[in-house]
Formats: sequence, structure tokens, C-alpha cells
Amino acid sequence: MGMTTYVLGAGASRDAGYPLATTMASELLHWMKSATHEPGSYAAQYPATAHYLEECFPASENIEDLVTAIHKLIDDYENGTQEQRKKRAVLANQYGVFKNAVRAWFAEIQQGTALQSSAYRDFARNIVVPGDCIITFNYDVSLDRELHLAGKFEVGDGYGFQIEGLPGRSPTKILKLHGSTSWLALLFGGITSGVSQFSPGHTLGDRPVIPKNELSFLGYADAIDPRFARGGAALPVMIFPAKSKDFYFAPNTGDEYRPFWNELWRQAEATLRSASRVVICGYSLNSVDERACKLLLKAPPKDTEIVVASGEGDGAGSTTWVVREFKQENYAKARPAGELLFQNWVTSVVNGPAPA
Repeated sequence: MGMTTYVLGAGASRDAGYPLATTMASELLHWMKSATHEPGSYAAQYPATAHYLEECFPASENIEDLVTAIHKLIDDYENGTQEQRKKRAVLANQYGVFKNAVRAWFAEIQQGTALQSSAYRDFARNIVVPGDCIITFNYDVSLDRELHLAGKFEVGDGYGFQIEGLPGRSPTKILKLHGSTSWLALLFGGITSGVSQFSPGHTLGDRPVIPKNELSFLGYADAIDPRFARGGAALPVMIFPAKSKDFYFAPNTGDEYRPFWNELWRQAEATLRSASRVVICGYSLNSVDERACKLLLKAPPKDTEIVVASGEGDGAGSTTWVVREFKQENYAKARPAGELLFQNWVTSVVNGPAPA
């Protein structure tokens, strides 16, 4: 059998304790308000930010609805009255706190329940083989850790971009098309004083940096990303789930990171075109993810085997629904997996199907 490309969505990370998009907003705001944070720390802002967002926007469990509402207000008030521009500035600041809270929340999960995920561990050890590729829309790094511990992933080039000085020649690739909690865009290369020359659109560098603690979690105990040696101000490199997604930063210095995202997506398209089999786990093929839907429903050759394990039922986003979408695009070999939940599918592949 040739190379397999695995496509993972939030349904695949649920077993490790990570949230689904449909309930992520309410769960995150609850965590921001209830978590105990050190006085004076950046995280001490989380409770106030959560209350502010709850006061400004209608209650919603779905993270996509909340982020879309935030983006709309920021766009609408860009050229508004003085009062509207003032509110826009406050909201933009609170949104920055909110995005960093996602990273902190996921870091807490990955140190707790995610370490107990047998599904990720079995998937990494017993299913993925060298030459395979994982396309994921998840932010978490728990699978990345398991693949490295299984000897199937190296951070120096395994994410689709080079990190000089760190182990490379990764047996598998993990293409994180919506970013990662471990990725940061470092402002001015971490330089905090002195005179430096940065052209518009290049103040955040051409690739994410990975902090030392994140490398340690992956299993690289003493490794340091050479571009993060000094630390410094940084932005999360994560595409948040709004109905309209911008694959770039838009600071005062001009669009940033557009080439970075385009290159990751180009690699994803190439791996889908060359895969003999595509296995979709826990990804709903939501129509508002326009770029992702176009990629998955157009890139693979029409004779590619498409196997789907994206949940039970027959509503939008279910396995039945996703298979039907592929069938409508003339993928004759699209079919449901024997088990429709990621953790059950992993168990069935590793141990064989349960007896009738």
C-alpha cells in the first residue's frame, strides 16, 4: 500500500480532552473565569476578559460564532465614531488576551488528560508509518509528542518548515493548517533594543518560533530554537475559527505570514495529490471552512480511496454527510470506516474489529 494522508479535526482530539468547536466558547470562558492565576501574571487578565466578552456579545457555546462576532465589530468600527474606535481598541486588546488564553488552556489540558490519551498513542505507534502525512486543523501538540516519542516525527523539518539546528529528516510530516499552540511569531526577531532594519511585512519573521518549554514537551529536553534564544514579544500563530478566516496577520507594518500559510497549504495539496489513501478522522468538512473544503474535495485524484470516521448520525458534519460530499465530487471509493469515532477506529485498526 502507498502513502496514506490522515486528515484530523477536533473529533480526533476529543479523546485527549480537547474541546469541540461547538462547545469551545462556553468551556473556554468558564475556564478563564474559574482558573486560579498568579497575581501580576499575564493570565491574571483572563477573568476580566471573559466577563467583558460575555457582556459585549450574546451567549454562545460555539467558538466560531463568538470569534465571528468579535471580527465583525472590529471591522465595523474601524472607521466609526471616536467612541466606536475607542471600543474597537479595547476589544482588540481583549481579543489578544483571549487568544493567549486558548494557548494556556490547551497547555493545561496537554499536561493532564492528554497524557492519558491511548488513541493518540496507539495511532502514533501502531498506525502511522514512515512516509505518511498528517494534515490537521487542530492546535494541540499532543499527537506531535506521541509521534516523536514513537520515532516518527522530528521537529527540525516535520512541520513543513525548517528549524535550523534541530533534528530533521522527519519520517512523517504534520501539516498544521490552522496553526499550533506551540508556534509563536516573534516581533522583530526578539530584538528589544537598539536599531534594526525590518521591511514592511517582515517584522514577524518568515516562520514560527517554538519556545523551549514546548520543545521539551515534544521530547527534546535541552533543545532551543535558535531564533527564540532571546525571547521577546510574540503573537500566537493560530487561525481562529471565524466564518471568514484570514491567513495572515495585519499589523500596522503590512500583511504578515501570507507566504508562510500559502506554502503550508501548497504542501498539503501536494500530499493529497500523491496519496493512495486519505483517512479523515473527526473532521466535519464544515462549509464555512471554504479553503479546507476546496482542498479536500478537489486535490486528491478521483480514484483515491477516501475513508471517513467523523462521528455517528447523518446530520451535517457526520461520517454519512462527509462521505456523501465526496461522492458528489465523483470520489467513487469514498466510504465510511468500520468504526466512526476516532478512538474506536484506532482500537479496531490496532486490535482488529470487535467480535459480533
